[in-house]
Amino acid sequence: MLTKKEFLERYQKVPVVEYPSNTAERPLVTVGIVTYQHEMYIRQCLEGVLMQQTNFDFEILIGEDASSDKTREICIEYAEKFPDKIKLFLHARENNILTYGKPSAHFNYRYNLYSAKGKYWATCDGDDYWIDPHKLQKQVDFLEANEDYGLIYSDKKIIGNEDVDEKEALLLEDVRRNYELVKEKFKSGAIFWDLLECNLINTLTVCLRKDLLLGYFEKYHTEEFCYDYREWLYIAIFAKIKYVDEQWAASRVHGAGLSNSNSYIDRRLPLVKQVSLFNYLTEVNNNPDKINTEMLLRTLDEIVKSTSISDEEKEPTLSFLKRNPKYLDQLTKA
Repeated sequence: MLTKKEFLERYQKVPVVEYPSNTAERPLVTVGIVTYQHEMYIRQCLEGVLMQQTNFDFEILIGEDASSDKTREICIEYAEKFPDKIKLFLHARENNILTYGKPSAHFNYRYNLYSAKGKYWATCDGDDYWIDPHKLQKQVDFLEANEDYGLIYSDKKIIGNEDVDEKEALLLEDVRRNYELVKEKFKSGAIFWDLLECNLINTLTVCLRKDLLLGYFEKYHTEEFCYDYREWLYIAIFAKIKYVDEQWAASRVHGAGLSNSNSYIDRRLPLVKQVSLFNYLTEVNNNPDKINTEMLLRTLDEIVKSTSISDEEKEPTLSFLKRNPKYLDQLTKA
């Protein structure tokens, strides 16, 4: 695994400024917040984390990605006001890791993770916020009592900005409609195959065992796309996942948000599924009792028929089918 030092040697071009703080030496939970151009939202995000009522210490790591608005100024204000809770990292755009030529939060996110001292990891982007003051306590209580579970998540509210234009209103309506369809599939337990069908997990509601997440980055330290979905798929190989039917957080849909890039992300999903599928098959040693044949065939078919990835990118799937003609025959007959 890349240590923090090795990660910085590879990717850091300008030193990250770590704002002075005196957070707990041994917090049970680390909350990672990545923020950029969130002047209108970041206060609500921070207040939602600061209001958490717990019987344990937690730290808040804020990665501010050199916004051109007042996001950095607001983060500094909170870091100065709550030095016992907040550790602020001031980033430079020179360190930004491009994802297929596009700026990403990858360096910022990883810097937070490598700096985390908690046993558990939770996250919330700067334009979202938590609405339940007992979110962290409920999650930690469950994970402490159930060692076979690696991650716990919940339902969420989907909100939009006030006075939105017609385009944003339609976007919000579309996101809500699609979310209701996905929500019907939320479940707990050994859900790798369910996750492989579609991403069920609301990132802003998650709390997980940090060692599982570090294990993911040990295996995929150069991973460049859809990292949250691949994280959940990786964790689902090794641990059960718990869903709680409560709304612990609010996800904001707005024109400047990530929702605008969904079509691009969707084009890369076949690659996410391909890597995760073959990682799973390797880990279970192709044990037929661990394979959902219907979902396996559906995923293989999705990858083979995808027009958004190249034949070269499909090679692991094509090679697998050549080695396993029984699956190729079933796909041909379908």
